[in-house]
Amino acid sequence: MGVTEITIYGIVSFIGYIIVGIRLMKLCEASSVGSGWFAFVPILNFTRWARLAGKNPWLVLLFFIPVVGVVLELLWINKISEHTGTKSPWFWVFLIFTLGGWGVASIFSGVMLYIALLVVAVLMIASQWMIFDPTKPIAGVADNS
Repeated sequence: MGVTEITIYGIVSFIGYIIVGIRLMKLCEASSVGSGWFAFVPILNFTRWARLAGKNPWLVLLFFIPVVGVVLELLWINKISEHTGTKSPWFWVFLIFTLGGWGVASIFSGVMLYIALLVVAVLMIASQWMIFDPTKPIAGVADNS
């Protein structure tokens, strides 16, 4: 991948981060989870995921252990998708492209790698958009932070 491809992928990822952050913030507000603006702060945004999944936000510290963070992310998004009623098919899209995204680099090269990474990014954004549905607030997860 050249500079142009990396730049475009970075722009798409950044736009996706903002889009998902807005959706997560609105779900936090609808679910009475405090500090919805944490959705835009790296690492702190996962504390909101933990709260929405009904877990202790201090578990985010385990994200610094390789593989544990991905497992927690999948468990929490599963619980959030169950609570919001968006489990099927969006959780499965998220699961497949979270795990499959690692294999993209080993399968593709050149322009196909760039296209595959963009598809993975767009599908990850779409799945999180659907799972973090603020019209379906999660009851019983409010906190005072």
